[in-house]
Amino acid sequence: MPKIDRFSRRTLLRALGLGPAVLPMLSVERDAHGQVPAAKAGLIFAWTNGWLSQTTATGWPAPGTNWTFKPFQAALEPHKADLLLLDNMNYRFIRDGVAPENTGHACFPGMLTGQLYKSAGSSTANIVAGGPSIDQHIGSSLVKAGYKGLPTLNLGVFVKSTGRLSWRAASDPVIPATDPYKVFTQVFGASMPAPGGGTMPDPAVERRRVIKKSVLDHVITDLTRFQGRVGTEDKIAIQAHLESIRSLETDLDRAVTPVAGKPPVLEQGVDTASTNAFETTTKMMIDISVAALAADATRMIVLQLGDQGDANLIFTKLGFKAAGKGDNTGDDNGFHNIAHANGADKDKCDTWFQEQLAYTIASMKAVGLLDRGVLLAMNSMRHGMHEFNNVPAMIAGNAGGYFKTGRSIKLPNDTAPNGILIALANALGVPTQTFGRAEYGGELAVLRNA
Repeated sequence: MPKIDRFSRRTLLRALGLGPAVLPMLSVERDAHGQVPAAKAGLIFAWTNGWLSQTTATGWPAPGTNWTFKPFQAALEPHKADLLLLDNMNYRFIRDGVAPENTGHACFPGMLTGQLYKSAGSSTANIVAGGPSIDQHIGSSLVKAGYKGLPTLNLGVFVKSTGRLSWRAASDPVIPATDPYKVFTQVFGASMPAPGGGTMPDPAVERRRVIKKSVLDHVITDLTRFQGRVGTEDKIAIQAHLESIRSLETDLDRAVTPVAGKPPVLEQGVDTASTNAFETTTKMMIDISVAALAADATRMIVLQLGDQGDANLIFTKLGFKAAGKGDNTGDDNGFHNIAHANGADKDKCDTWFQEQLAYTIASMKAVGLLDRGVLLAMNSMRHGMHEFNNVPAMIAGNAGGYFKTGRSIKLPNDTAPNGILIALANALGVPTQTFGRAEYGGELAVLRNA
């Protein structure tokens, strides 16, 4: 008799036409008891190739409360009081474990897990993480506590590599959703304007939902009947599938239910898979992220701009054109090679990334998310020279007074990201003492309000 586990949930999702943004963890229990935490919200903003260059035009702000931004971070000036700047973080899991290369490009699968890798793989594109990422820990914990929205929303722009940032568990990567139009439908579902504002269910969406739900009901009936005729091992596998299918039904119900708040207006006709639309697609994803958090459609989002290498990412809106030639590190005018050159062109790209952070912060502030939420910005390097130590990070927002902002801090040598990740979980109402590799320590108390 064939084993039931060959019918994977991902296969079922594809058959139903649902994307990865609605794929929660199998272990999530929708009807868990307990108090729902306060409506705090978190956004993790990640990219690669370094925060800054090695030119004299850039540099990270000095410690203190009266720092000065270099020109490439000028867009952040209006938000100084809302920022907590961190310097000198060390991705120790690269040094302490196994990786295909000891570079910042190999950091993505550990940046949000704080754990040694389960497998180094043959390249940075197929590293296997050693545990769940913080976004999945937070999202699943909120759902277990009674939250009814999406556990997490994992988004990406021009992600061409399979090197993953988020993980449900070791060996179980989360594939980011990269089409903002599909994400909009998944998050806001009903996109028809309602009288007096807001949105109302789209009848076409509702019809498709009813059909898909009917299919799921038949699958549940068949699996339940089949479960009574198999051995213990297959019963356990079937039960796992039944639980995941029931959660899919919840996702279908959610997909047609209008969320509170105002959905963003997306520019239409954008080729969002093209590097030529990278800047435009980024804005679309930022707008969706802020609107989703403001509407409480989810309380945890990861937005990654590019992948762990950005070999063929061309900033066309900044005036760069594809060279049409290169080597195994990508196009000669791709962001990866620009970062290695570490000159004025990288300063131009770095400035753009800081402007996107400033736009995100301003958008969050406009809807009150900086008071009840937090943004954590992370990069896999300091410069574009592959180093994985002395890496900065940035927190924006105080999450209901949890973080003490308006400061720039130099962290002690060898500080792993774990203490920051733990602080993020605690700030969002998920009590966490340790996360990832325990020997990397607990929460960084210096981040908190006294």
